Amino acid sequence: MSDHTSIHNHENVVQPHAEHRDWLLCHDCGELQKVVSISSDNEMVCYKCNAILHSGQARRLELAAALAVTAMILFVLSNTLPFITLEVAGQSQTATILDGFFALVERNQWILAGMVVTTIFLFPLVEIFSFLYLLIPYTYNRRLPGHTIILRWLIRAQNWSMLEIFMLSVVVASVKLADMAIVHLEVGAYAFFALVGVLLLAYVKLNRRRLWNWINTNNYFSAFENEYVYDCRTCRAMVGESIVDNSHVCPRCGSDIHRRIPKSLQKTTALVAASVVLYVPANILPIMTYSTLGEVYSDTIFSGVIELLKEGLWGVAVVVFVASIVVPITKLVILIYLIWSVKTGLRRGARHRAVLYRLTELIGRWSMVDVFVVTLLVSLVQFGFIYTVEPEGALIAFGAVVILTMVAAETFDPRLIWDMLDE
Repeated sequence: MSDHTSIHNHENVVQPHAEHRDWLLCHDCGELQKVVSISSDNEMVCYKCNAILHSGQARRLELAAALAVTAMILFVLSNTLPFITLEVAGQSQTATILDGFFALVERNQWILAGMVVTTIFLFPLVEIFSFLYLLIPYTYNRRLPGHTIILRWLIRAQNWSMLEIFMLSVVVASVKLADMAIVHLEVGAYAFFALVGVLLLAYVKLNRRRLWNWINTNNYFSAFENEYVYDCRTCRAMVGESIVDNSHVCPRCGSDIHRRIPKSLQKTTALVAASVVLYVPANILPIMTYSTLGEVYSDTIFSGVIELLKEGLWGVAVVVFVASIVVPITKLVILIYLIWSVKTGLRRGARHRAVLYRLTELIGRWSMVDVFVVTLLVSLVQFGFIYTVEPEGALIAFGAVVILTMVAAETFDPRLIWDMLDE
């Protein structure tokens, strides 16, 4: 059950003890929760900040393995088969998922093209390969080289895979185009919708805690008896402060581990400041230009919402307004508030601020809807004199705001919120 690893501390050599304990360390506030046993049927939450420590559903990794195989098949089909067809005045244009990426590359929009292909192709592909490499061997209890690295990257890739957001973008784009053209969803689109559902279900069935325990049973590492422990943000191992201070590496998964994220406030502040600066041109400059019958028009994010309202598309207008205006502003305000509260040593409302932080992690990705919608329109609406859509500079600025605020949420250490209470 236990093993030993050498840690060099200047002239002393410390032999840390490794074992398994049914304890849980809260990822958000750092509070250690000591429990006798954990049932797979009961949900456990942190008594200090209400963060979920253990899911209350019994999950079957074997089912997740079957879902991963299904996801790979659907991924191939959705990316190779025709996705959507647009008919205008007797002309038709058919596109695959990746045609939007190629259309951006042709226009030398390399940054946008990189955002699109990374979030709807590369990261989902990493997810699926990781599922397959981990779960099929788990089903047969066969450990393969690199399981630790693969699971570590699967956890990191999850937040950057945006297939469900792209699916919403397809719906929004289809409704916007319905008034000026006939839209047909092809076989690839139905395979894609099924893929999104299968991947979401696979994550529901994925029990990370059980998978980490299968790879390495030990989850508690200490060099001294009863020393303070910190949680690994990747595998949730409990690591003694002497190990953290000396090696800065989790003995279980190899991830970097620190008492607090190094220079967390400085990084988050810089990223938020850059996001605020970029948010101005993202909303003032045109996000796309479209021409029809010789007339050229430009749309900003807000004017696009107004046009949708004028056309009576209230549902789509609300979705675009919330995703592209409300969510970015809300996330920036929350992050600024969290930074200010930590810098000023605010003690009141710690639990409230912890909830706000979790909200920033939840909502930030959905602002990519506008980026994906314009990408779809650029790949589909190319009918020469009749109707043409082109991306504009604000789209790059807006996409950068989304990415920067997501990274800002990751660099902010929520344990800083609770440090003020312990002083």
